[in-house]
Amino acid sequence: MSFGNNNDFIRSLSNECLAQKRHLVVLYYPSCKGAAQELTAAGINTVCFTEGIHFLLYELRIIMAADLLFCDNYYAFLAGCQLNHEKTKVVQVWHANGAVKSFGWQEPKTKMRSSADKKRFQQVYEQFDDYVVASTKMAAIFAESYHVADSKMLVLGYPRSDKFSDQAWVSQKRNFFYQENPALRNKEIILYAPTYRESDEGVKLDLPDSFFQLADQLHEDQVLIIKLHPHLNNYSRVIKKRFAGSKKIAWVEGFTTEDLLPVTDRLVTDYSSVIFDYSLLDNAKEILFYCYDLKKYRSQIGIQNDFEEWLPGPLLLRTDALITALKKPIGKQDFQEFNRLWNTKNDGHAAERIIKHYLA
Repeated sequence: MSFGNNNDFIRSLSNECLAQKRHLVVLYYPSCKGAAQELTAAGINTVCFTEGIHFLLYELRIIMAADLLFCDNYYAFLAGCQLNHEKTKVVQVWHANGAVKSFGWQEPKTKMRSSADKKRFQQVYEQFDDYVVASTKMAAIFAESYHVADSKMLVLGYPRSDKFSDQAWVSQKRNFFYQENPALRNKEIILYAPTYRESDEGVKLDLPDSFFQLADQLHEDQVLIIKLHPHLNNYSRVIKKRFAGSKKIAWVEGFTTEDLLPVTDRLVTDYSSVIFDYSLLDNAKEILFYCYDLKKYRSQIGIQNDFEEWLPGPLLLRTDALITALKKPIGKQDFQEFNRLWNTKNDGHAAERIIKHYLA
């Protein structure tokens, strides 16, 4: 576990394992400590790990002894594992509902990697017996990006998406948000959730100066919440300083992006996979794609070739275009075609299908 947003699936998996007298162990990165504590409190065996000597001596033994191994990401150590695939089935459940960015062999910087790196990448990709996906669209991207067979793709849905179809979860998130932020109850909430940019100096977010004029242009009933990727926590302080004193910006602490989606009226983003989650919610009204660095991002990081063909909202390359769009009365975009393409099997029953497939 490298992402802490799959706990509902893990709890369901644990219940089925208990019923079948099978043993579940969750190995997690330190960054997932909070999610792991929730699982531990539910009686699930969790073990923290980082790749090192201790991992080689202890946690790796758990992996090698497994009958069924679910992974939510690319794990480099898999390249060196001599797994017996007749005994151990390795399943990739990923951590996003769809793909905007390029990855694997389609990522521009992969071409610059050494032969040893490329060999290791492919060894990891080929360790997965199955790739669980939500659509044939994502299946094709995985097969092309990882140079693996189409037959490895199982269109069952992403288990972490089930919550977005669960009205009890949605209501709980909304109620808690407004309980903590009562002044925002009758406001139009605009969530800005960009992804990070990778560079030789690390991750960053180079917003144009014009972006900081945005708050002054919002209507009285609008409020902007800025939620950055966890990798950009240091940049949050810079943005807060630039927007200091603005009453149109709401700084909400202790809420993840996922927590904020059920109260979001308009989502402003760029190349983030947050769009695949937001479009599943009944409150989803508009997605605005603020891609001020599209040409640079496409060439350096890489995005899907047909990105501009299927994005479910306007592509805005300048801040003034974003301001103009936000000044218009809020509309109601139709996400049905988009969801049919990307969220085909994200219908609230993905975890159920996956558990039935592997443990029935």
